[in-house]
Amino acid sequence: MLRAVTLLLFSLLGTGCIETHLYSGLPPGDPPRGYENRWHVSYLFGLQEGSGPYDLDALCPSGWSELTVTPDFFTSVAGLMTFYLYTPNRVTIVCARRISIERPSSAQGTPTPESKGQP
Repeated sequence: MLRAVTLLLFSLLGTGCIETHLYSGLPPGDPPRGYENRWHVSYLFGLQEGSGPYDLDALCPSGWSELTVTPDFFTSVAGLMTFYLYTPNRVTIVCARRISIERPSSAQGTPTPESKGQP
């Protein structure tokens, strides 16, 4: 009996410590308004989506940089109280910083044949 209780305790403690980070490789900018540590809902140990998908194209017109899904104390307590039938997490979306690429002007960037010493 003691062995079963110990196993159950360790399995419950391990469920609240998982973080997921996704990186697109684009330079990070700012999160859209309301999408930093946003409460994200799922059900049945996170198997069934509750909040619905996020439209990243509408939230971040220049692309997304980072997505983080993590539990905190309050979401872990809510999950424990419902035996993880209700499984909330915190979601943070970070948009990519706009990148502006300037084209070099022909006067500065393109060498002329005279500057190379050609006739």
